[in-house]
Amino acid sequence: MNDLIQTVKSLSMAVRPLLADLASTIFFAILIAVTGNVFLATGIGMAIGIGQIAVLKWLGRPIFIMQWMSLALVIVFGSLTLYFHDPRFVIVKFTIAHVAIGAAMLQPNWMSRYLPAIVTDTLSKAELTLYSAMWPVMMFALAAVSLYIGLEYGVKAWAWFSATIPGAAPWVLFGLQYAAIRFHVRSILKRRAMDA
Repeated sequence: MNDLIQTVKSLSMAVRPLLADLASTIFFAILIAVTGNVFLATGIGMAIGIGQIAVLKWLGRPIFIMQWMSLALVIVFGSLTLYFHDPRFVIVKFTIAHVAIGAAMLQPNWMSRYLPAIVTDTLSKAELTLYSAMWPVMMFALAAVSLYIGLEYGVKAWAWFSATIPGAAPWVLFGLQYAAIRFHVRSILKRRAMDA
């Protein structure tokens, strides 16, 4: 039972900063799915993005590059969407956002910020880089598929896609990596204990 409690605690510690980084995108996708109104979702997504940065500034917390990039994309493409009443700007924004986030994730060991010390102290830089490299591949794939669906099948199909797949894919990868990293770290620590 203690093992389960520890697993839930470490999982929540890993998920919390990731959810904070993606808050405006998550709310945007939920609003699109619930209301089907791109313009309402865009306006609220912009407000959430601005509010999130304002709260972090007010609390004196650091604002990471991915949060600044996300806010800039939300403001620019959200404004274009609202001004021109053209949801294609949101489609392009999602594509650019996924490419930009994927590009930011190309930095070796970017995941270290989200991992507990036992993982970063146990795994080698090469192993951490391998786990980190899976994320930009996923982001680039999501960007390409999102753009294709939006331009080929229209806003309705894109809204369904953007409300489901980009939200589910990171959780699937996160779950798979969580299990793999947990197994990997435990096997290394067990081997070290046997060698000692």
